[in-house]
Amino acid sequence: MRDLLEYDGVCFDMDGVLVQSEAFWVDEQRTHILPTTAPDDDIPVSAITGRNYREVYDDLVAEYDVAVSRAAFERLFEEAGERIYGEQARLLTGAHDLLAALRERDVPLALTTSSPHDWIALVDDRFDLLAHFDAVVSADDVDRGKPAPDIYERGAAEIDVEPDRCVAVEDSASGVQAAAAAGLYTVGFRGDGDDADLTGADDVVTGVDELRRTLVDE
Repeated sequence: MRDLLEYDGVCFDMDGVLVQSEAFWVDEQRTHILPTTAPDDDIPVSAITGRNYREVYDDLVAEYDVAVSRAAFERLFEEAGERIYGEQARLLTGAHDLLAALRERDVPLALTTSSPHDWIALVDDRFDLLAHFDAVVSADDVDRGKPAPDIYERGAAEIDVEPDRCVAVEDSASGVQAAAAAGLYTVGFRGDGDDADLTGADDVVTGVDELRRTLVDE
């Protein structure tokens, strides 16, 4: 990756990057949400990972034998989200130090996440995360969630940075696709035990130490 001094801002995904929630979501989706949604089908977790849960219902209906209404499907996610963000998820070790180091370099930061604002608020109540950010963009704020580029286009605009002068940090295939489509230099992050396909990223790092070296120390 080129020196970060060549860039003017960073957009961070939340889940699986700054907030270690993916393992809880995978378990919840694999053991409860997806079997409830389509008891006679085996929906892979990868079909919905990194996406706005409010947008995936139609795709599932088109491909699988879905047994619940849209409202019931969304309720499954909302109930799980309250547990995961309110009790189970953990902040990435070293996240505050990393974000503070970027702020010390006057790098504007945007949080760009598929999570709705209610879940972001739960995270902030527990971890005081938003104090580091100049802008927060949720799937609630755009017409199309990841893998469409809207969230990252909006994130770069909110911190007044051209997309080609901005870095995105993402842990999912749909997130990488969204950031790349928006024209951001995309760093794939492996920090939550995930084996997502990050081949579309410009660079791939493992763990917070390598991410810090990439974003701050080079």
